[in-house]
This record gives sequence, C-alpha cells and structure tokens, in this order.
Amino acid sequence: MRSKLMPFALVVGLLTMGSPLFAHHGAAAYNMSKPVVMKGAVVTRYIWANPHTLVFFDAKDDKGGTTHWSVELGSPSAVALMGWNRTSLKSGDVITVYMFPAKNGNPVGRINKIVLADGTLLRDSQTGADNGGRADNDVK
Repeated sequence: MRSKLMPFALVVGLLTMGSPLFAHHGAAAYNMSKPVVMKGAVVTRYIWANPHTLVFFDAKDDKGGTTHWSVELGSPSAVALMGWNRTSLKSGDVITVYMFPAKNGNPVGRINKIVLADGTLLRDSQTGADNGGRADNDVK
C-alpha cells in the first residue's frame, strides 16, 4: 500500500510547492476605482517587451511641476490584438493618458487607454477592452 501512495504524495507535493510559479500579480497594486486623465503628456520612452509593454511620460501636476510617470499595459502579444505595435509611440509624442494610478501614491499606473494627438485610440488588453462601445471600468 505504501508504494502506491508514494507517487501520488510526490506529485501532490511538487504541485503544492510549484503553485507560486503560476501566480500573477494582476492589477491589485492599482486604484481601479480612481481613474486619472492626463492631457498633454509627453512620451519619454516606450518599451515593447515581455512581460508588460511600458510607457514612460512626463505630465504637469496641479502646481505646474513635471512628474515622470511609468505605466504598464499587457504583453506585446496581448496589446497587439488591440491595435498596438512596436512603433505606436515614440519619444516626444503628445498623448492623453487614461490610467489607474498606484495605490501607494508613486507615479506608476496601469493604462486604460491612450489617445494620440491625431485622435487614434489605443486601449489596454486588460483594462481597456471595448465591450460594445465601452468597457465596464473604462475611464470616460
């Protein structure tokens, strides 16, 4: 009987120890109930790489100072399905950013959507899906 249980116990043990490998952080770090809109943001860097596409931009705050932001989107393969590509943004582009900021107040966030100067709308794969005209958590 012992020899029959050993392989089963070994498999269960390995699966239990390996479960953190399947975890994903999601959007828990972001305040999904307080969306922010930043008009006139200037792209400083755009990284098309796994695991997340990143956009860095400068935006004016209420006091006229400049804050450097770092925001994430889905993976390149996911946002490509939403119309993004490796040349969607470039340094110097002026954009309007709709995002969910970090809960801890740091200048980081999760993109909902970006509107380019020519009016082109680029949505995120996780938070900006277009479900019949507007996502449930879409920033207006």
